[in-house]
Amino acid sequence: MAPTLRNQYQTATSSAELAQFRAAAWQFYQPVAPVAVAAFGRTHQLRPGLTFTPFANAVRCNAHCAFCSEELLRHEGHQLTAKRLINDYPAYFQRLRQVLLPFRGFPLGLSLSGLEATAEPVWLRELLACLTGLEGEGVVFNEKVLYTNGSGLATQPDLGLALEDFGLSRLELSRCHDDEAVNQQIMRFNRNQPIRHNAVYAATVGWLHRHLSVKNSCILTRLGIATLPDVERYLRWAAGLGVRQVVFRELSRLEGSYLPNVFTEWIEQNRVPIEPLLTAVAPTLEATRPGWEYAGSTFGYYYYNEHYRWQELEVIFETSSYPALQAANATGVLQKLILHSDGTLSGDWDPDSRVLSRVPKPSLDYYYPSA
Repeated sequence: MAPTLRNQYQTATSSAELAQFRAAAWQFYQPVAPVAVAAFGRTHQLRPGLTFTPFANAVRCNAHCAFCSEELLRHEGHQLTAKRLINDYPAYFQRLRQVLLPFRGFPLGLSLSGLEATAEPVWLRELLACLTGLEGEGVVFNEKVLYTNGSGLATQPDLGLALEDFGLSRLELSRCHDDEAVNQQIMRFNRNQPIRHNAVYAATVGWLHRHLSVKNSCILTRLGIATLPDVERYLRWAAGLGVRQVVFRELSRLEGSYLPNVFTEWIEQNRVPIEPLLTAVAPTLEATRPGWEYAGSTFGYYYYNEHYRWQELEVIFETSSYPALQAANATGVLQKLILHSDGTLSGDWDPDSRVLSRVPKPSLDYYYPSA
């Protein structure tokens, strides 16, 4: 696996080194030298490899995942951008051009996430067209990833063709359990969403594989996938759908960084720590579980991954820390760029934090319906 600007990849050569990787996790990441970029009347320090996210919330999300990060509130009390919908598409895309053109020539990763980008196909198609035009003007996306629950791809397959034409690098498709009833308890799709049914999900995945690189993403929870036998059963199911890459993610470690609410309580009650799973798969490099082969480890600025081969699949276990993410942000080096739905460009999921540029006050009217 080739290293990228976004993380650092190493292969442990001894059990002692692997133990060191696990103990240090994201702390093993060595920040690269930032790059100074002039934009919006100031010089900003950017981490090479940082990603840009046009926060997807043209409509309310069509699932209500019990672990949704957009329902978490920081102690500072700032509201996250998910509560504000994009109501005027032409004005939004004009703003998108304004915030990206200053970064022409600086390679960015494109991370299509937020709420559910495929829930509003018109917005997504216009977004892809706008971003394609910006690439023609010198904006560089050296990786393009869509994080999705797949709902819009199930009802409008031509969205997959549009993503293929756009040159999407990878589609990360969320599914938290191989049993549709258990998955529904965790992801809580609106009842009118066909993707909640396994038969629809399987057909959607099968079609997508003919056009895009698809990675399954499974959040580990006590309610869902929690043990290594659970993991292996999920992998057999995913392999039967043609999936060749699966990531199992521990719920992000909050460590008191957010105000208590029903979502933080659910997260902490249902957290499945990654360490026992890693120990079960590979207590040492010399004694991995039969059928499993260690391939390497990835260190990011707030996450740690271990990569394995299981049968014909690449399997990744991931753990991450919100306090580590916030600590990296606090250094003054921009770790990512997010265009919020009120037109604010910031370096944080909070639109009031690490602001680079805001829309002049009178122009905000187009984001809200008339009273």
